Amino acid sequence: MATLALPRWLSNPSINTGQNPLLTLTLSPSAADSQNIEEEARPLFDVLLADCCRELEQGHSSWATHRKEAAWRLRRVELQVEAERACRRRQKVEDIEAKVTALREEQAAALERIDAEFKEQLRLLRRDAIAKEFKLQQQWAIKHARPSRGLEQLGSRRRR
Repeated sequence: MATLALPRWLSNPSINTGQNPLLTLTLSPSAADSQNIEEEARPLFDVLLADCCRELEQGHSSWATHRKEAAWRLRRVELQVEAERACRRRQKVEDIEAKVTALREEQAAALERIDAEFKEQLRLLRRDAIAKEFKLQQQWAIKHARPSRGLEQLGSRRRR
């Protein structure tokens, strides 16, 4: 009977199915024949087992490397997406701030136009009021000039 010790990672008790971590190979035609066959097959078996273990270790190593690379690539993509998100947010904020600034400028211009229109209306109203007051003053002067002329004429006749 031949017993071979498995590599440490294959004989890990957390993965083990409850069996002994030693591998036992038994050929059973007869005890004597069995011993001869085992001795002849042992070098071949050892080589095959060593090749299988090496391939398994390489596969495990390759898988671990691939996993690390995939995690790294995923993190890079996440960082790129996050950077793009931040860039798009910043651009959107700048666009909205530009629109708000434009609206404030438009508001200021509209308020200036309204103020200018009302100032012009007030100027015209004042001009009209001054003209109306001047007319009323002239009419009053004419109206009161007649009696005052009459009084003046009477006053000048009496003095004579």
